[in-house]
Amino acid sequence: MPRDMARHLARLLERDGAPAASDNSALLAEAWRQRGHLAARLDPLELNEPPVVPELDPAAYGLPPGAEAPWRGLYGGSIGWEFAHIHDGEKRRWMQARAEAPALPDEATRLDLLALLRRGQAFEETLQGRLPGAKLFGLAGGDGFLAAVETIFRRSLALGVEEVVMGGMHRGRLALLAVLLEKPLTALVAEVTGKSPLPQGMQASSDVPYHLGYSGEREIDGKRLRLTVSPHPSHLQVVGVVAQGRARGKQALRGEGGKGQVLPLLLHTDASFAGQGIVAELFQLSKVAPFDIGGTIHVVINNQLGFTTMPEEGRSARYCTDIAKLVEAPVLHVNGDDVTALWRAACVAAEWRARFGGDIVLDIVCYRRHGHNEIDEPRFTQPAMYKAIDSRPPLADRYAGELRGGGLDIAAAEQAGPVMAEAVKAAFDAAAGYAVNDAGWFRGAWQGFRSGGIDDMLTFVETGLPLDRIRQIGRALTEAPADYALDRKVARFLDQRRESIESGQGIDWATGEALGFASLLAEDVPVRFGGQDSARGAFTQRHLFVHDTASERRHCVLGAQAEIFNTPLIEYAILAYEYGHSLADPNRLVAWEAQFGDFLNIAQAIFDQFVACGEDRWLRSSGLTILLPHGLDGGGPDHSTGHPERLLAACARGNIQIANVSTPANFFHLLRRQMKRDFRKPLVVLTPKALLRHKGCVSAIDEFGPGTGFRALIPDAAARPERLILCTGKVYYDLAAERAARKLEDSVALLRLEQLYPLPEEELRAILAAHPRADLVWCQEEPANMGYFTHLDRPLEALAGRRLRYAGRPAVPTPAVGVKYWHEAERKAVLDAAFR
Repeated sequence: MPRDMARHLARLLERDGAPAASDNSALLAEAWRQRGHLAARLDPLELNEPPVVPELDPAAYGLPPGAEAPWRGLYGGSIGWEFAHIHDGEKRRWMQARAEAPALPDEATRLDLLALLRRGQAFEETLQGRLPGAKLFGLAGGDGFLAAVETIFRRSLALGVEEVVMGGMHRGRLALLAVLLEKPLTALVAEVTGKSPLPQGMQASSDVPYHLGYSGEREIDGKRLRLTVSPHPSHLQVVGVVAQGRARGKQALRGEGGKGQVLPLLLHTDASFAGQGIVAELFQLSKVAPFDIGGTIHVVINNQLGFTTMPEEGRSARYCTDIAKLVEAPVLHVNGDDVTALWRAACVAAEWRARFGGDIVLDIVCYRRHGHNEIDEPRFTQPAMYKAIDSRPPLADRYAGELRGGGLDIAAAEQAGPVMAEAVKAAFDAAAGYAVNDAGWFRGAWQGFRSGGIDDMLTFVETGLPLDRIRQIGRALTEAPADYALDRKVARFLDQRRESIESGQGIDWATGEALGFASLLAEDVPVRFGGQDSARGAFTQRHLFVHDTASERRHCVLGAQAEIFNTPLIEYAILAYEYGHSLADPNRLVAWEAQFGDFLNIAQAIFDQFVACGEDRWLRSSGLTILLPHGLDGGGPDHSTGHPERLLAACARGNIQIANVSTPANFFHLLRRQMKRDFRKPLVVLTPKALLRHKGCVSAIDEFGPGTGFRALIPDAAARPERLILCTGKVYYDLAAERAARKLEDSVALLRLEQLYPLPEEELRAILAAHPRADLVWCQEEPANMGYFTHLDRPLEALAGRRLRYAGRPAVPTPAVGVKYWHEAERKAVLDAAFR
């Protein structure tokens, strides 16, 4: 044996508390603990032989053939125990003990598992028999997944879990719903055969059956277990993070002990788990405090194939699960046709999560009996694999033979298959007359809420507060602990903020925002707000935490109950997580801020597939608030735009709210309005950058007072308007300054559109009708092919009954120039166009 290998293994033994290895038998044992997963018999098709691993050969240690037999039995069987990458010795020793003390299911459990497999087999075969040629994404070939997940349910329930929140994938979705979640078969069959899952007349798009979610309860061993599987789009890994956020929200509602009571269980397939970058983001978040959910159990259905793509074409890593090593999560690779091994690994997974509060991965190595779906022909591309599959009996048949050979009476368990087949047939008969009469929408934490239409979204909501209350909140916002030594600039910042509130003049944007958050907290509305550098503010505008320069202590000016945090440099997974959190708790303001609005680009999939259409696809309301710093100020192509044109392109049927607010008081009201209605809609705010310190972008305290609320439209009237310039956001201040410089206050009126969707049509119509001869201009700082004009010109012209002229930058492929001189020249040209 090489000398460096011996030294390495000896150090490992010492690290784990074992005596220094003096005999080579101990070194051989340690080699198997570290590398034995490479020799495990994981492929049920036996097409892929384990590699030759020199470290596992007893000859390398001067030992006779067969000396490795005990270790091969423990580490080279149907479970590949991969945990040597874990640095924590206690965790390694715990996992080692589970590997070296094999547990076996008792007789009753084995019979239950056989019955479960028979139910799954009968469900899928009956469904496919009645629907030949349908895309069902069946589980066949991965049937052992049912045994693993059922075992996780049962073991977790015994360990204190009361609710499981799942994020899934296409494969086996219908079997999961029918067999494990016990969704009523008639409803499921009706959906699969093309019936609407919504009540008649409900205006929504819905989704294909294998994307739909479900929530229900099961009674297991006398206990109730709440089970939820989130609906998902075809971009599968996104829903995992949404489900994690949802789990965090449910844990928070339960309070202390919530992490132990709500289990996140994510279901993956090998190609997407290895291939999609959001998985790395998911793991990177898992141990960061604002995203910690006490560990997630990940179950990978490893098809050994991605549609038609072989593993060597689909990844560089040895295993599809290697990304989990990022957080030192143990990985149990399991032969998907060994039911006992699946049961054992699932028990360990549930126990690990309960014991250590961390992630763990089950990699179920299996195969697809059919193609990617039932109408795909995999034999075109994988003939050898499918020759082996075609000759292999179903797992339930093989397991029945194993139990029968062990002397068990399996007659009762075998009856589970015919019973399920008859139930599915009966469901087909009943589905013919089935119609949904209750969408099951607003239940649980959402009790008392409703959907809300466009008219509801445009209804004025009074959100102002008594002025003495505003001042009281302002004083709390500007007080630091007496024993804190503050940075001089921060102390001055607090003094100026306090003075603006006390005097009632010059309240800036960040102060209006802080008053909005603090006033909700004072009314017992929880606030969760995070983003990249959001606690201080990327533009040094917030200082929601103040720091003691002498000790590094920090104090949240909003109070200990506020959940304010900075996030990793991740947009995609974090937006997915916060969206999921908002699904779980409608009574909490959940807000996420991009460092710059441009960075929504990186999270576009979650915006398009969940935020914009979650209610339309899956009847899932969300009150998520998204803040996108926006405005062309010479910052170049990547720091200028929240891409309002993309936001507006997603708007329809009252799905989301888009705002570009121009005053601190209006932003205060917008935040409060988000929590003061009996419905929830996602809100996207194009927030300012340059205006954060603009002397004109301030509000008086009266604008926060009784009788006030969010204004979707702010007219700035002229005495005899010959021109009416419509605009939104920052450009208003440029227009106002230019109007004053040209002495056109009497002849040019400015109209600020604060809410871009839904449009306040009645208010707009009335103002436009009041000036029937005025020239109408839409002015924006964004290029013509971006921004607002291409989405608003037709609606505004229809409301006005006349042409609307455009004043703005010409169409370009890049959002903004990168040279400040060019930027300034363009800015002047936009203003000239507006006033010419």
